[in-house]
Amino acid sequence: MLYAGRQNPSSLLMVVFAIWVLSPFVLLFLADRASMRWAFLSRPVLNVATFAVTAISLVAYADRVLRPPKAQAAFVFVVVPPVCWFLIAGALAGAAWSSRGRSKS
Repeated sequence: MLYAGRQNPSSLLMVVFAIWVLSPFVLLFLADRASMRWAFLSRPVLNVATFAVTAISLVAYADRVLRPPKAQAAFVFVVVPPVCWFLIAGALAGAAWSSRGRSKS
């Protein structure tokens, strides 16, 4: 993101974009800390989500940086974090559902 926006004169915009792009990883970090209290079999769901978010981010951002910019160069940096949030939310819901099913058994 910093490389793609290197010609942007606004430092504030770069800081806001950095926070935006890092937010899924902060959410994963917080979920990982909270997962210490989860059932042992629920934590691998979070690990898979972490791998998926990392892979999606790497592919999307590398594609944006390695290809020539288009008219809407920031599109990838705006869309990828919410996609990752939905993936994380789905993983957390799946982990909660699976541990709820085990606790009733």
